[in-house]
Amino acid sequence: MTIGRTGTTTHPAPAGPMPITVKPALSDIFAPDDEESAKRRIAGARREKAERTLLIHFTPRSGSSWLASLLEATGCLGIGHELFNPSFMPQNARYFGARTLTEYVEMARRFPVRQGSLSFKITSHQLHAVFDDPDQFFAAFADAASVWLIREDIVAQAVSLAKMVQTQVGHTADSDGETRRRAEAGFAYDRSTIKYWLRHILAAEQCTENCLRTYRIAPLRLSYERITAIPPRQLVELMANWCGYPGLPDDAPPSSRHEKIGTAQNLDYAERFRRENRGFLAKVEAERRSWLDRLDDPGPGLPKG
Repeated sequence: MTIGRTGTTTHPAPAGPMPITVKPALSDIFAPDDEESAKRRIAGARREKAERTLLIHFTPRSGSSWLASLLEATGCLGIGHELFNPSFMPQNARYFGARTLTEYVEMARRFPVRQGSLSFKITSHQLHAVFDDPDQFFAAFADAASVWLIREDIVAQAVSLAKMVQTQVGHTADSDGETRRRAEAGFAYDRSTIKYWLRHILAAEQCTENCLRTYRIAPLRLSYERITAIPPRQLVELMANWCGYPGLPDDAPPSSRHEKIGTAQNLDYAERFRRENRGFLAKVEAERRSWLDRLDDPGPGLPKG
């Protein structure tokens, strides 16, 4: 196995679709073996197959939805959706006509493709919930240009995740101002809940780092703080360069319906949590230090993939 120029791993190409097995608990999420499913697979087989893949490993509340919306807005860098979120897979499987995970992966290389580009995002929890053997996932997408998106301020991230889980309000694109105000009023500070979600995020980071090391993947390392500090056009140009897209159209710079949803309440809760958990956070910071030190600068000086 060798490392490609854009953070990929390279494997010998299989002769045909490699059998990919799903976790037994998810074996019933696929499309039925009927005429409609067959029609969907035939339609998929006629579609353009991805020439390039942008694979975004991420943790929740790291800006991945904003990034995905920008990719989709270009019309040529895929749609950046969570292809392997177990909550979304049943609907996707019916749309693909996929009866198995092998067929699902094959159709995923066709249906969501835009101008030859497939982009999708995945968390480590999703990967291990869906794939019976992670080797199969990394072999199936061995030619992908990989991105690893985290958030430098993991406390603010944990507060944001706790708030989203409790209030069920996650993005400005999916809620109005009144809904967000009610959610704000109903979100009480809970130290143990924030710590639970911080550990959840940290476990995902540890697992992804282990996978990147095991499969010898050198991703483009980005953070919420860094991608939101540059113009959207600059960010999508970086993504295009990384996955080898030949050139973005000059007209209609991308925009997004997603906006920052954090408030002064988030900041207050994060600061309170830091005061109350200094020893715990010192250990977390020590664990993450080397990962943060390796973050790439998304500015214009970053080399192309």
